[in-house]
Amino acid sequence: MSAGRSVDGYHCEVVARSPDAAGEWYLATTCADTPDDALDWLHRQAVRLADVLDAAPDDQAEEQRQYAAPVPTVFREWTTDTEFRAVQCAALADGHPISANARGPDRVCGAGAGDVEVLYSLAARPILRPVLAPFGSSSVDHR
Repeated sequence: MSAGRSVDGYHCEVVARSPDAAGEWYLATTCADTPDDALDWLHRQAVRLADVLDAAPDDQAEEQRQYAAPVPTVFREWTTDTEFRAVQCAALADGHPISANARGPDRVCGAGAGDVEVLYSLAARPILRPVLAPFGSSSVDHR
């Protein structure tokens, strides 16, 4: 953890970005008290996002082939990886940000011909605050 700082919770967010469409959309955000709470929330959001993207018409099968895995698959697999969850939980507890990311063609607006790519990010980071010295304990130069 950063010297002279303590963790005051965890900021969590779900963001969709599309450089092709010149947009960035915050889909959900919350503050969590513990690393476990943060990952629980992110996992629920990952499943929610996967369900929404699965519900979109699958008329872009050709565009999906350029990606290693469809976005819903990436996020569902992430939520079931208990070993990686432990790694991410420990990273948050140590004061480091974590994320799960996937990219794919636009499946919501149907921009056509797969020419618009969307980057999805589920992330959490510690909210750090300075640790103040007790009143009267600081050294002051009395010159």
